[in-house]
Amino acid sequence: MKPEARKKLILASAKRLFSRGGYYQTQISDIIKDAGIARGTIYQYFSNKEDVFVTLLEQYYSQWEESISLAAADINLENVDPVDYFRHRIKRTLVFFSKDKDLCNIALRVGLGLPGDMALVIKRFEERIIRLLIGDLDLGISNGHVRQDLNVELTANLLAGALLSTAYHFFSQDADQAKPLDINKTTEDIIAVFAPGIFTKPYKKQSE
Repeated sequence: MKPEARKKLILASAKRLFSRGGYYQTQISDIIKDAGIARGTIYQYFSNKEDVFVTLLEQYYSQWEESISLAAADINLENVDPVDYFRHRIKRTLVFFSKDKDLCNIALRVGLGLPGDMALVIKRFEERIIRLLIGDLDLGISNGHVRQDLNVELTANLLAGALLSTAYHFFSQDADQAKPLDINKTTEDIIAVFAPGIFTKPYKKQSE
């Protein structure tokens, strides 16, 4: 097995075990057994269990940034409708969280309250979301699409909280839900709540 493939195998095993058993309950020996590798092999790629956990989170967050990029949706900033731009950010974030319940569980449940670098990595992810939203809102203000008097920092924090809370309740491994979340409808519901207070032009629902 090639080194990169072996590293992916270790991370895949760690992801399942961390999600289902928690960080403290999962030991290096558990990951080794699940991955079917020799004990010395894991230390060729990771210094300890914390390094494995942080690597999983960092990769996850980088994948999120890639998934919501404008290039991924072939969006041209020069002619995009501001609400469609807003819709892309929200929907792609919800779709991203929905695709991997184990990683969603690790990022939004298992990682809460952990010490040291692990807590910092999780905090940086929330900060990334907020910074991206602040950048979007500032761009909207400069283009005349977003209200000049908008409290940008507060709005970005509220939006980030709404997205993370939705993912926490519907997409994490232990989420208790009566039926799967309709991402399209939920996206429109979030837009309906926030858009009237953000944009300078009256908001119309997508179906109108």
